[in-house]
Amino acid sequence: MPSEDNPLLNRPHSTAGNTSGPVTPGPAMTPNPGAASVDRSTPAATPGEDAHRHPTGSAKAGSVRDILEAVILALILAFTFRTFMVEAYVIPTGSMAPTLNGAHFRVICPQCGWVFDANANVEQQWVRQYNPADGQTQEGMANMPNGELTDPYAISSPAYITCPNCHFPIPVTSLPDQPVIRRRIQVQNGYQDLYFPYACNGDRILVMKYLYWFDPPRRWDIVVFKEPLNGRQNYIKRLVGLPHNTVEIVGGNVFIDGIIAHKPPTVEKAMLQLVYDNDFYPRDAGKTRRNGRVWTSPWIAVRQGMYGGHWDTGGPVIRFAAVNPARRGELSFQQRGHYLLNGEGYDATFPRHQENHLVGDLYVSAIWQATSPFSAISLVVGTRSNRYKVALSHDGKLGLKQWIPARKAFVPVNPGRLDFIKKIPPLHPGTPYAVSMSNIDHQIRFWFNHRLVLQYTPRWTVRQALKFRDYQIQYGREIPRVFVNVTGVCTLRHLNLMRDIYYTQAHVENSEGSDLGPGTATAGHPLKLRSGEYFMMGDNSAYSADGRVWDRVDPALADLHLPIGVVPQRYILGKAFMVYWPAGFRLFDGHGWPLIPNVGKMRLTR
Repeated sequence: MPSEDNPLLNRPHSTAGNTSGPVTPGPAMTPNPGAASVDRSTPAATPGEDAHRHPTGSAKAGSVRDILEAVILALILAFTFRTFMVEAYVIPTGSMAPTLNGAHFRVICPQCGWVFDANANVEQQWVRQYNPADGQTQEGMANMPNGELTDPYAISSPAYITCPNCHFPIPVTSLPDQPVIRRRIQVQNGYQDLYFPYACNGDRILVMKYLYWFDPPRRWDIVVFKEPLNGRQNYIKRLVGLPHNTVEIVGGNVFIDGIIAHKPPTVEKAMLQLVYDNDFYPRDAGKTRRNGRVWTSPWIAVRQGMYGGHWDTGGPVIRFAAVNPARRGELSFQQRGHYLLNGEGYDATFPRHQENHLVGDLYVSAIWQATSPFSAISLVVGTRSNRYKVALSHDGKLGLKQWIPARKAFVPVNPGRLDFIKKIPPLHPGTPYAVSMSNIDHQIRFWFNHRLVLQYTPRWTVRQALKFRDYQIQYGREIPRVFVNVTGVCTLRHLNLMRDIYYTQAHVENSEGSDLGPGTATAGHPLKLRSGEYFMMGDNSAYSADGRVWDRVDPALADLHLPIGVVPQRYILGKAFMVYWPAGFRLFDGHGWPLIPNVGKMRLTR
């Protein structure tokens, strides 16, 4: 695995911005009866006297004492809450990106406007080092294994960062956090310029420490634990394997006891990653870029005009026009460049040395508005051997069909085989409707107006997955397909295509970089977990040093006889449940400390 990945979690330093738990308000301050009592020997004020008397010395002392007691009590409650309930951590690296960010650069594409974060590698930083041999202080790049960001301008970036939405090469000098510092270093053939943008700290998260004492861990939880290699560092990963499970990763998916593992709908959506969002249509579409390439929309009209209709895909709103209200039109998403591959925009600052895999687990959504009384829409998602169509007509009728390669046709799926299907009322011309479909982990879901109305879970075993993998090796990779079919004049707004996480086949390497063989739980090498054993993986699979690639076990765990890649129950520290402080914004027009909260990214973790 690459040396850039360091899943160590840092606890916050003792600064005002690193509150380790919510501050519990102290009790209401009440006057001290003794200090505030009236001296009855003092006569009442007469009309000619000042009725506003100054407090006595004992009253002042009592007020100060009350305030101190309240502050001390609040601190005690806060520390108690931190010690026994919740702990705060800072995430330095991107092994869980984009779900949770480590140190990163903020990026805005100047062409399509897509806003994203790109990894800042905390393991390589610009530092000043004292050389005792000559007594000189030198500056340069150095390894920083502790995972802490020493200075916001200490991490270098490539000269260009590729936009994951429109693939525009963004000059690092144009990043929104200015200035970008340029440093020149001497290399073998002369000099090289390094660029140092402003690096933001990673997400600050809250971890429920003792939840698992009362409620056992669940698959897909985001968990903080002590790594089992040396037992010194805290890692954060997603829990995949539970005690007594057999875990195997095939074709980018997780299989438990020989059956593909499915995610709850909320977790499935939280783990989605961008393929292409048509709301962010680039301004330079159709023009030649500095790299000689021309970007055109990946949404292509199929058989344009054949049915008497016409598609306009030249903007963020896609329109279908037809004279006959019963005319049909079809859009197809074309795989090109990095689209549909397992690359992640967060990793745009990394060299692309990992294997590229086509991802067939996809999610498509849009706001569909039709004017025809005979309107209809259908969404098609999947590879040739796992392709499904969900069709919705103007009368609210909903149906699911499966593509049968041998027949080269879609065949209806018996409604009795569905997990569930819910009624939809008749549609009204001119009304916009939100429709979305996912084909992820061999489970088909369809949402109507953000309500899950259809779900189908065909059986898919590890044996079938391995057979499909061998077929792809022999005959080539199947390209996933996404189609949008419509009937009648309509518009498509907010057309968005996303993908599921693709878990890669990792290899174990020792500290010298020697390949020790296939990783734990990879295809053909299932992992059998025993009581009290768990298996964890990072969401940024290609750059996560997790249970797949660990090469040893902490000697302190010798009594458990743990297999490599396993986390024991005693090393689990808690469940991450909230990002309470994502990287903030700097004061004074981009200068100073990042004290302005990024409220829009504060969220519960899933």
